Amino acid sequence: METERVRGNPAGITHEHVAQNLRTARQAIGMDVRTAARLMTEAGRKLSPSGISKIENGDRRVDVDDLTALAYILRTTPAALLTPLAEAVTLTGVPESFLPEEIQAWVAGAVKLTTEDLVRYWKEQRFQAINSAHWAEEILAKYDRGQVGITPREVYQERYDVQTAREEHATGRLLQLDPNASLAFE
Repeated sequence: METERVRGNPAGITHEHVAQNLRTARQAIGMDVRTAARLMTEAGRKLSPSGISKIENGDRRVDVDDLTALAYILRTTPAALLTPLAEAVTLTGVPESFLPEEIQAWVAGAVKLTTEDLVRYWKEQRFQAINSAHWAEEILAKYDRGQVGITPREVYQERYDVQTAREEHATGRLLQLDPNASLAFE
């Protein structure tokens, strides 16, 4: 019985995110592939215009050294090139049980994908939302007492509503991760 030899792993979903983000970042600053290739060479990572096009089209992998050089010449960060779109929740090797926000925070280095660290993250998010909602509520109370400001009252009402919803979301996710989590400020 003969088996087919397979070299390496096939490119995964993270590769697709990088390809898309690379093209988006390059186009956002109005850089063509020739200029990108020249800047890559100047950065010490020779990469032809067709090599850049192949990466952007998903036909060529990008290694970590190229990724950091590409991020530099495109005036962005390696994390930005790795980060999936806001609605995307999958990365190669990462279970799909995480929320898009958690994946983005993880790629940015703000959280580890462990229950303990996610609990910490959501407690912080909840605390920030409560504080922001409280601030907006104080401004709304001033309006209610007749102290009108420059910014329309509706702006503060919207901020309050957004932060209240954010607190509810953070609380829900926190309790989902740890049903026994303390909701008191520690």
